[in-house]
Amino acid sequence: MDTDELLRAIVEFLQIWREQAPENVRTSWGMIYRDDRFPLIHQANLGWVATLPEGGPKKIIDDLANAFRGTAVPHHALLFEDAETAFGIQEEFARLGFRPTADLALAKVGLPDCIVNPELEVRPAADEPAANDFRSVMMAIEAGFGHSHEVIEQLWGLWRERSRRVGMRPYVAYLNGAPAGAISLWPRGIFAWIDDVATHPDFRMRGVGRTMIFEACKRAMEAHCEWVVLISDLFDTPQEMYKTLGFEAIGEVRGFLRE
Repeated sequence: MDTDELLRAIVEFLQIWREQAPENVRTSWGMIYRDDRFPLIHQANLGWVATLPEGGPKKIIDDLANAFRGTAVPHHALLFEDAETAFGIQEEFARLGFRPTADLALAKVGLPDCIVNPELEVRPAADEPAANDFRSVMMAIEAGFGHSHEVIEQLWGLWRERSRRVGMRPYVAYLNGAPAGAISLWPRGIFAWIDDVATHPDFRMRGVGRTMIFEACKRAMEAHCEWVVLISDLFDTPQEMYKTLGFEAIGEVRGFLRE
């Protein structure tokens, strides 16, 4: 399978997740997804750019402003289907007060060749009490990013609703009985999407992340998925870990944000 097909699969995962919004408004350049229940969350309220309109970035921004006028949404967020298109016009968006966002798209076949932590036990977390452990790990990570309690609650509400609708499977990694990490897997056809990879701050440098990735890849194979895909911040360190586990970069996912 060539990289274009793999990248299209990743873009489809991203779009399906956003299509779960209760309000989808079609535009000349793509779609605007709106969910008034989670106004502080970028991925719940954004524009999905499939093609550049004749009016360029200004047309896109005007449509966003009209769509979110009178709501509690404080940001303007955009995600582009084609990363090269976004890269080519980033200076225009910068002049309009937007900053670029960029993720590296990665894919892998088979299990990672790595040393796992044999003391780590990865369990499904769809039901209590593991579901509460999953939430506690994710909230600890988000709090570490400096997010407010309100943002964290909206992130959790959004994740809980949409993960159930699309079939995202949450897991918790336990070390000596304590929740040490969390990860999610979304099998779809021959692809499986890995997300929510999080190691609790109290359990870092113990191989938690690598072991969770290994277990997620194993469960993807059990679900008859040939490829495992994910995205990682283009300028952050996790992408280097994924590369050491055998993931290959296949492209980028780009957008813009104004807060």
